[in-house]
Amino acid sequence: MKGLLWTFGLLFIAGACAARADSVVLIVGASSPIAQLGSLELRKAFMGFDVMVAGVMVRAARNRSDARLEKIFLQNVVDLSELVYERQILSRKLEKAAALPLEFLDNDRLLDAAARDPRIVTYAWATTVARRSDVRVLRILWHD
Repeated sequence: MKGLLWTFGLLFIAGACAARADSVVLIVGASSPIAQLGSLELRKAFMGFDVMVAGVMVRAARNRSDARLEKIFLQNVVDLSELVYERQILSRKLEKAAALPLEFLDNDRLLDAAARDPRIVTYAWATTVARRSDVRVLRILWHD
């Protein structure tokens, strides 16, 4: 009996951990001509630099719908603290009149915008993107 309870306990914990596991993926609209985007190009786009891929000027869009997602973005995409990133992006805007990345607080609105605009490159949880046919994954940025 003890062994059976122990086994169920382990299965429950493993299931809970698996349910929390997710990936952050880089996405574009399904009709976007962008087929791939390297880490350097991605960082430049989110830093406000002009990036041209497949004849399209990339438009970066930050997903601010989730604090954990924001932390992963700062660590794995721009590799900066939030304060340093915000300062650099603002400085770039003031000095060069560069376009700031778009920002979305609502995940569904972000995905709708990416689906409509072939220039938008953004990131989201893989489980959220899997339910949509109007966006496609370019690559995995981070895995839990």
